[in-house]
Amino acid sequence: MPFGITYDIACTLSRWSIYGFYRDIITVGYDNVPKEGPVIVCSTHYNMIVDPAVLASTFPHKRKLHFWAKNSLFANKILNAILTSGGVVPVDRKTKNNKALFAATFEVLKLGEVVTVFPEGTSHSQSRLLEFKDGASWAVLEYASFVSDLEKSNGGRDDIDKKKSKFPEKAIVIPVGLTYVQKSKYRSLVIVAYGPPIHMESYLEDFEIDNRATVKRLTKHIETETEKLTINAPDWETSHAATIARQLIFSGDKHVPLEDYVKITQSLINFFANTISDEILSLKNNLIQYKTSLDELRLSNADIARYENRSLTIPWATYTFLRELLKFVVQLPFFLPGLCFHWPIYLLGIISAKYEIYEESRAQNKIALGLSWLLIAYSALFFFIWVTFFFTPLGFILAASAVFIFAWYHIALVDSHYDKFKKLISSFRLLAALCSGKGSLPRDQVENLKEKRDLCLGSLKKIGKEYRSKSDDLRIVLEHCERAYIFEGKKLR
Repeated sequence: MPFGITYDIACTLSRWSIYGFYRDIITVGYDNVPKEGPVIVCSTHYNMIVDPAVLASTFPHKRKLHFWAKNSLFANKILNAILTSGGVVPVDRKTKNNKALFAATFEVLKLGEVVTVFPEGTSHSQSRLLEFKDGASWAVLEYASFVSDLEKSNGGRDDIDKKKSKFPEKAIVIPVGLTYVQKSKYRSLVIVAYGPPIHMESYLEDFEIDNRATVKRLTKHIETETEKLTINAPDWETSHAATIARQLIFSGDKHVPLEDYVKITQSLINFFANTISDEILSLKNNLIQYKTSLDELRLSNADIARYENRSLTIPWATYTFLRELLKFVVQLPFFLPGLCFHWPIYLLGIISAKYEIYEESRAQNKIALGLSWLLIAYSALFFFIWVTFFFTPLGFILAASAVFIFAWYHIALVDSHYDKFKKLISSFRLLAALCSGKGSLPRDQVENLKEKRDLCLGSLKKIGKEYRSKSDDLRIVLEHCERAYIFEGKKLR
């Protein structure tokens, strides 16, 4: 199925959007994806339409992706043309005949192209993967059976290869894990992990005997391989405890190599989930309480860590606030033009997040609103400059250059200024809480935060020494710490 201009436009807009919203997107397991040949990609689905955008923008070897959609959407002629041009594959959900159900998918696979499926069936914000559905397994096995029958009817694959005739190959499955450090937060981080390919040869014979049982077995295999690429916790309490423990051990996520983020976090989750003792339970509860207090005051562990060797007092909090304010004000003139031009994006993001109850929808809403504003604002800027030069060719070149330079200038500065702004806001919140007076709830919470952090750090150091030889999961974390010169070299700051 050929791709048209719709796909190119959608991919370009997607790339602009996600790289403008997220600070960094890294790809792990790039070489697991073949450069050619039919592939069915089975991806996790945590972030609505952002997931397809991330996959299309990061997929190895610049291969284009087809996505499934119910065939009723193709009834409208205009929508049909748009979807077809975008490489969307129709699926007839009403039929019980698998060959009819996957007919369009087979045509794509025959061309050696890539079909992307989300086996969980829906986007979600659970602490672990949802149970995978069987659609992808049915498709890839039915197609493998179809190819196998063709091979038999043509004398076998060896004879076909000798004749050098064009002949369809069996498709492979590539599991993909999408991990968002904070999926709906501006300038957060994303890890896209491509797992080893799953081949169909070992399933085909069983599929001919008992297709349903074989499909279930393949689905479980795909789910297991995908689970290895992602973070999965039995509940949110365990997930939160592991997250705070990681931030304490590594003094913030910026010290954790992004390619090791999933492995380190999952190891901590496994440790808290599988190690049963009173001291581990006590540490877990303290970590959860620490996170709850941070969330209530809209602070982060990094905000409290700045006072690690200082007393959390009003004079020192005042000094910290004034220092951050000075830093921000000094650099503000360099960032002010871009801020004035882009401020509606941030305002729209805040408003959309406030009224969106589903976490998995917030990022796409922020990105869609931001992209809409950018298209309008930058188009207006371009035409304003071009009109100023009376629509001349020189004016066109100057307008295009000015828009490009202005956008590049803003992106180059946004991260450093955004980080300074967050530090300024958090230092103000700490100062305001301390100034609320003795005995007030905010002041008590702030003062308890440092004590709780120190308690958690002390427990982590003690447990690290005691359980290093007992727990492979904790050993993995500590070894990563040592390589980062934090746990042993800097005495777990």
